[in-house]
Amino acid sequence: MLVAVVLTGGCAGKKRLVPSDKLWSEGNSAFHDEAWEVAIERYKALLDQHPFDTNSEEAELKIGEAHYFAGHYAEAIASFGDFERMHPTSSNLAVVEYHLGMAYLAQASTSDRDQQAASNARTYFQNLIDRFPGTPWSEKARLRLRECREAMAMHESGIAQYYLRHGNMKAAEARLRSLLADYPETDATAQALYVFAATYAKRKEPDGATLALATLAHHHPDGPLAADARRRLGTDGAALDGDDPLPRLVQRLDEMQGSADRQQLPRAVSAYPENAPSNPSPY
Repeated sequence: MLVAVVLTGGCAGKKRLVPSDKLWSEGNSAFHDEAWEVAIERYKALLDQHPFDTNSEEAELKIGEAHYFAGHYAEAIASFGDFERMHPTSSNLAVVEYHLGMAYLAQASTSDRDQQAASNARTYFQNLIDRFPGTPWSEKARLRLRECREAMAMHESGIAQYYLRHGNMKAAEARLRSLLADYPETDATAQALYVFAATYAKRKEPDGATLALATLAHHHPDGPLAADARRRLGTDGAALDGDDPLPRLVQRLDEMQGSADRQQLPRAVSAYPENAPSNPSPY
């Protein structure tokens, strides 16, 4: 009787295993229905209870994908990173590299974020192209590389325009030069050129305005701002036809870096109205 009680107690304390095919089916059903949390829970249960199941590798992959589709990008990156370490020769590595890039790219969607996320995304997409050339995933990665460049250019453009708003032309023009050197083909650079052209016109610097508009029209001839840039150029753009104005604009930016009037510091504001400056700075 004592032996029977001990055996019964031991069996009662042991967690009952759910059949692997049931866990796999429930996980896939939840994944199909976009019930990401349920899918992750079912796949993890499969891995915990049946670590050597024939579907275990794909379950690990689907956990990363479910995190990604749920918008849990940090968890997705961790899951995909674990997958790469556990399965260095897997046939699914191209899929993993692509989703790692996408998870980082999703975190680089605004210009006020640090560029490291876009840089990481670019690294994964480039690795995918280099390691798996000619595959459908590598073709997708090529398209995503453009998005990475656009995100990084948007970051630079946002900082340049911030400096413009605060009257620091020296810092703003340094950022514009970086855009022209590294991301001349991006929409963010086209937008920055348009904004700089307006700023130069306001500052009574027609050469700068002409070169900015001409560079915009030359490198983005079919973009949404090109027609207006050509209209604003008018006869001023005729002399630049056929020549790439970008080198001339870069040369001008370099020359302007040494100019004393490129950085306008904000004037002090008195705490006492009677001592306030009569012509306060517009910045």
